[in-house]
Amino acid sequence: MKSVEITRGPNSVLWGADALGGVVFFRTLDADDLLDGTKPWAVETKFSYDSFDKSFRKQITGAAEAGDFTVLGSFGHMSSSEPDMRKARADGGSWGCPRESIWPCNKAFPMDTDAYNGLMKLQWNPSADHEFKLTGEWFERNTDVDQKYDSGAANPLYASMPAYYSFYYQNESWDRSLKMQRARFALDHRWTVGASWLDEVKWNISYSPQKRDTTSTQIRNYSLLATPRREKRIQIRNYSEDFLQADVQLTSSFDLGQTSHKVIYGFAGDITKSNYDGDNITTNLNTGVTTVTPRQGFNFPKVDTIRADFYVQDEIKLLDERLTLTPGLRLATYSLDPTKDDGYVSLDGFEPEKMDETRLIKRLGAIYKLDDTYSVFASYGEGFKMPTAQQLFVSSTSIGATSMVEVIPNPNLKPEFVRSYEAGLRGEFNRGYFSASTFYSDYKDFIRGLQRVPGEADKYTSGNVESVKVWGIEFGGEYEVYNNVFANAALSYMRGDQRVDAGSEKTPFDGASPLTTVLGLRYIIPDWNLETEFVGTFASGVKRRADEDAFKPSSYTVFDAYAKWSPTKQIDVNFGVENIFDKRYFPNTLTGYANSPETSSVANVNPLEMQVAPGRTFKVGATMRF
Repeated sequence: MKSVEITRGPNSVLWGADALGGVVFFRTLDADDLLDGTKPWAVETKFSYDSFDKSFRKQITGAAEAGDFTVLGSFGHMSSSEPDMRKARADGGSWGCPRESIWPCNKAFPMDTDAYNGLMKLQWNPSADHEFKLTGEWFERNTDVDQKYDSGAANPLYASMPAYYSFYYQNESWDRSLKMQRARFALDHRWTVGASWLDEVKWNISYSPQKRDTTSTQIRNYSLLATPRREKRIQIRNYSEDFLQADVQLTSSFDLGQTSHKVIYGFAGDITKSNYDGDNITTNLNTGVTTVTPRQGFNFPKVDTIRADFYVQDEIKLLDERLTLTPGLRLATYSLDPTKDDGYVSLDGFEPEKMDETRLIKRLGAIYKLDDTYSVFASYGEGFKMPTAQQLFVSSTSIGATSMVEVIPNPNLKPEFVRSYEAGLRGEFNRGYFSASTFYSDYKDFIRGLQRVPGEADKYTSGNVESVKVWGIEFGGEYEVYNNVFANAALSYMRGDQRVDAGSEKTPFDGASPLTTVLGLRYIIPDWNLETEFVGTFASGVKRRADEDAFKPSSYTVFDAYAKWSPTKQIDVNFGVENIFDKRYFPNTLTGYANSPETSSVANVNPLEMQVAPGRTFKVGATMRF
């Protein structure tokens, strides 16, 4: 990975209308990032280890150039096991621990993970005006889990109720596996036109198939039946999405009076095909008879999603380029079609229908340079997000040990819409920089994931929250306080309220994060090629939750330390210690847990103690270049 860039909020019409919370850009390496001009090839190897989950990462990357061509290839592997939750309490803490003694509430299930990734890039520059790039990416992660929390008797209450003996069994073993695969194939072309009305044209087309396959194998012993039996139950669930995407972007620059303009305009579209299927395979181990039941698990139709957007953005510089205005428009169109799956059986009253939406998204940004050091900025942006096919159409009527829990689809979900405002001040100095801003976001029809249906104990569905308003402040900066000694700081605070519907009261929005401050001190020793950093995180506790009985993490302070040593130009060694003083705490972003478990089953399956942050952990890594 070359870099990761994060922008908050719907701050650009160039990157999609559904980026309501922001955009994360992952930029992979190019051959030029390794080649230094002294030879036509280069090799880089990386190794790292993390004590938290015993993960060991290995990556080898090579690059070469020949004439107008450059090529880059990379392959990596990561292995890990279950995380070390040694700061969690075996007795379950305030929730207690109803698990069998074989597996207390401070231990994660035995888990083994292997992940592989590959990258190949071929770049051709036939002239200074043209660049073609062919990219292939591949990722696969395989995880095996030995589920221990429910070892022993399932539903022991039924042992005294003969009518429910068919629901009572001894769980002898339960092995689960998850296989995730993702590939991407892309062709990009950049053409520097240099015409009076057109500077540059960029286009790309890509295809990305993705799938997630889960398999669970459970051995059950129904010992109380009139004719006891042992069963092997295999559940197979396969979900896949295939993306076909195309983008065209043009750039034109011109002067108009006392203003200069850089206009970026184009088209972005994609087609997504979603598919889900599942089988239950039950074998009576007494008789050897096997029964296969298709289309099990979540009932989900095949869905075709089409997005086609047109956008234009004008970067206008005026007042001797002290003021920059950036207005933009994006016409976003979406279509979700679940009607082409003849095998899908919908719940009565919830028949899926095709859904089409079109919105015009507006954005305006402004930066004014007060002088060579300070500038003020402000922006207004809109975002528009369609419900996912899963939120609209997924259903199930057979979840849980008694098959009584239901997931209800909601084909009437509305698209989510947000208006976001931001203003701030930036400063850039010879020895440092800073940025301070405040923001306000107003969401309409905010989409929530599965929530309990009011008045129903065992029914869940996705829904809209009529209104969510979030506001806050952010600060970040660094300053060289002494030669090669840098002090840095980052601060964030959010507060939010929500109103579920017109008849409900205003309540706190749980997605707002309390005040968190990160202070760091970085010291560079050039003579030793050594860089060290000491970081302190000061997090306020949670004071507000929509549910008064919600668990609210307390405040905490955590310290980390990092070092990077380069004994030669070809070798870097990294070392880190996180949570130096082995502090026990719950992250202040934790949501969705009550002060006490609703049922013992909740405390058994998902204990609160497993959300405790890691204790002291160590990281070490090395990079070698040839």
